[in-house]
Amino acid sequence: MKNIYLLLIGLLPWLGSPAQGAEEWVRYAAEPAGSKVKVDGTSTIHDWTVESKLIGGYIEFDPGFAFEKAQPGKVNARVAVLIPVRQLKSDKTAMDTVMYDAMKEKEHRRIDYRLTEMTLKEIPKTPDAPFLFDTKGELVVAGVTNPVAMPVTMVRVGADKLKFTGSTSIKMTSFGIQPPAPKVALGLISTGDEVKLSFEWLTGKKDQAAK
Repeated sequence: MKNIYLLLIGLLPWLGSPAQGAEEWVRYAAEPAGSKVKVDGTSTIHDWTVESKLIGGYIEFDPGFAFEKAQPGKVNARVAVLIPVRQLKSDKTAMDTVMYDAMKEKEHRRIDYRLTEMTLKEIPKTPDAPFLFDTKGELVVAGVTNPVAMPVTMVRVGADKLKFTGSTSIKMTSFGIQPPAPKVALGLISTGDEVKLSFEWLTGKKDQAAK
């Protein structure tokens, strides 16, 4: 796992760099631990779940955005997220193999997400309460890009970390993925087209001088 974390750290500069200017954007980069993404689906024999604890990427805020003074409205932010497909795992190796094939993992090794719009809907009512956002973005799975919209909550963790949570539902066929229907001894298993994506993403403030 250490090598995967180092790989992600190396990929972050490639994903993008903050704009140059008198004030730089404030970046929070993915932490190596404390995150997870889940995909929940259905089939004719049982519900299923795959999960990864590896979410790479970053979020950047305009230098004019201050948590203490935030007000509802559009937020100038940038987000780039990546999830290695092979880090998504169930408790069944055979199921994982079928999933990787369906997702065309050999040609498209990552799931990518890019934020296109972020709106602060509600500020915290207490110091420990979350910020509530509506977000729009582009999700890239199996080489196909689709728009996604979802509510996202954010809580401050200590002085320099942010934790984001959210969920949305998508259809596999929207990304050119045929819901797996492997043939087994007892007949044909069919998988539901709609799946639910949910995540918890922990990020840490990056030293400006290190950018």
